[in-house]
Amino acid sequence: MAFRTLAFALALAAPLAACHNADTPKVAHASEIAWRHGDVADALAEAKEQGQPVLLYWGAVWCPPCNQMKATLFKDAGFIAETQQFVPVYLDGDTPGAQQWGEKFGISGYPTVIVLRPDGTEVTRISSATMAGQLPALLRVAAGRTTSIEALLAWADHDPKGLGADDWRILSDFDWRNDPKHFKDTALAGKVLATLAAAAPDPAMQRRFALLALVTSVETDDDGKAKPTAAQRARTAAVLTPVLASKAEVLSNRQELIYDAAGLVNALPDAAQRDALGKALIAAADQLYADAALSLTERVDALNVDVELAKRAGGKVPPAVLAKAQDRARWADAQAKDKLSRQSVIDDAAYLLFDAGDHAGAKNLLSAELTRSDQPYYYMSSLADFAEKDKDNAAAVAWARKAYDASQGPATRVQWAINYANAVMRLTPKDTAAVTQAADAVLGELGKSENSYYQRTRVKVAAWGKRLNAWSKANAGEALLADVRTRMAAVCARQGAQAETCNAWAKA
Repeated sequence: MAFRTLAFALALAAPLAACHNADTPKVAHASEIAWRHGDVADALAEAKEQGQPVLLYWGAVWCPPCNQMKATLFKDAGFIAETQQFVPVYLDGDTPGAQQWGEKFGISGYPTVIVLRPDGTEVTRISSATMAGQLPALLRVAAGRTTSIEALLAWADHDPKGLGADDWRILSDFDWRNDPKHFKDTALAGKVLATLAAAAPDPAMQRRFALLALVTSVETDDDGKAKPTAAQRARTAAVLTPVLASKAEVLSNRQELIYDAAGLVNALPDAAQRDALGKALIAAADQLYADAALSLTERVDALNVDVELAKRAGGKVPPAVLAKAQDRARWADAQAKDKLSRQSVIDDAAYLLFDAGDHAGAKNLLSAELTRSDQPYYYMSSLADFAEKDKDNAAAVAWARKAYDASQGPATRVQWAINYANAVMRLTPKDTAAVTQAADAVLGELGKSENSYYQRTRVKVAAWGKRLNAWSKANAGEALLADVRTRMAAVCARQGAQAETCNAWAKA
């Protein structure tokens, strides 16, 4: 995927078509969620009047896991019924003020689902590991909570033995891997999770927290390969062996098994142990693929296990695994019959093909989608990534430019302009004219909105500034950098309270 940080994201889901407005009365058997669109302040005010918590969903129309949520969870009758205990508000990342709210609530990834008290205090953010069938009960617990997540996390870290049943329920379904507000350093999350693993009230929950502790704290090298310590390798075998032997635990830990476990298994030094765990992991992944209750995306992504395990032997995936990937991709293409489903799964299927070695098949799958999708720029970004991996730098830059040109929405256009600018500096650094043109695109998009230098925009612009500084030093680009800084100062002057932070981007 072009934005792999979302690979493990929520498989919770449901469509926002024909959503109610804020004046729609709640009924006993609603058929859809009565979303308030965009205005979080009004939702909080309404929550205070009604004495109800807020259910905040933050997403984007191009985001595959967001579309998976729209296609499944948000259609679930049990989930819809429980949302009537809340004031539900849908905040698209491109709506005015959305990035500022994202900054306030510490949201970084799309999608994020947060339960808030009427005063805006966070109660919990819901993890993608939570099954749709479990969500109604979780929402009932969350709706009655008065303890903030900050207080609960502090309690969990210092006195986990004093936690009650509802506390454990909130913590076990918390989105530990998508919380930059509380865990900017994922190793901190790993420390708390390890504490919880030792104190959890039942063995399955102990293993759940232990596996989360591993995947949040194991370091990786520059190629993304897991580099566990000796203690972490021992912990991997001790945790995975019983988890993989339990169908229920495979299901509840599916995100970590699909996206992280193969890397941990590949890092084990003992060949016999590695092979045994690898076979058990593949069997678990096949079990997930066969589970019709799971999302198309999760079922397709389960083959990531086979591909990653196969790559350990030297990077080339054997023919049997390649054929399996091609079969799964064809299956996904046939099963995804509507736009929401296709936007949620096709990019993953293409990456599965590419990683398995079928580069042409991956590109053809995405190319065919360009005329079907309302957000083709997402696929164009993936095609740029494929071209770069194939060392076709000219094609990669061209696709990055096409993706930016086609992108929609103010925050999204800033992000895609930066993707384009970074691709130019990375792949054609000697082409000063192209670097200038790409910088113009970023500045042009930033200059269109006042008071927008928050969250994703702020983070991505700051990273772009570092890249531009590095490019300038390596390519005698001082004149261009000086010009961009001057023009950026004018943009930053329109960013209100964020003006000083905005101006700091080029000083790194």
